[in-house]
Amino acid sequence: MDRYTVAGVLTNVQSYYHIDDAYAGLLQTVFMTFFMVASPICGFLGDRYVRKRIMAVGIAVWVLAVLASTFVPANMFWMFMLFRGMVGIGEASYAVISPSIIADMFTGANRGRMLMLFYFAIPCGSGCGFMVGSTVAAVTGDWRWGVRITAILGVLCLVMIIVFIEEPVRGAAERKSGVLGTELIRTTYSEDLKRLLLNPTYIFSTFGYTAIVFVVGTLTWWVPTAIEHNYAYNRGLNRTEQLNPQTKAQ
Repeated sequence: MDRYTVAGVLTNVQSYYHIDDAYAGLLQTVFMTFFMVASPICGFLGDRYVRKRIMAVGIAVWVLAVLASTFVPANMFWMFMLFRGMVGIGEASYAVISPSIIADMFTGANRGRMLMLFYFAIPCGSGCGFMVGSTVAAVTGDWRWGVRITAILGVLCLVMIIVFIEEPVRGAAERKSGVLGTELIRTTYSEDLKRLLLNPTYIFSTFGYTAIVFVVGTLTWWVPTAIEHNYAYNRGLNRTEQLNPQTKAQ
């Protein structure tokens, strides 16, 4: 949800840090860059170490980065941008490792259903980020509380992972159902990468999803801001700051 919470209050962030649209867009670019770099690293670690601990550490980094970003003074935008990048590291740990845990808990059609629910929750959470962030900002009169609310929810998620999630044995679901008859073999990162690069389904799926992210990512980041500017223009206002908080939340 936090990925697009800032998008819901982006005009407020621009006013606070006195930045133009180019720097506002750079915020999401930095986030995606950190996310992109951290994802294969988290995947490598998740295949070789305790996944639950990696997820817990990642979410802790995410929560701390979100909270810290809301206390950055107005003259240190670069620090706010850095913390948004660290949020990408935290989200990468969860987004990359969670599917492998789900895969070790279910097989066949049930695995497909659980993964469907997991990936369906991502856009739902993004939509909630728009609404929750802007609504909380309107109620409190401070955009920073609109961002902090996701960190509070992140603490709840962290506690639930530590208390309720058990680390499944790799391949446990297949062994239990009799699908897998041999032990899993430890491989090097280069071997894993080579297998993926020789898999046409993986290559074409990755290129296709990348194209989708270019379009959807741009729309989801800028549409709330575009709506605010259009709303202000239609009412003869020169700036979105002239809109009252309740109108922005709507």
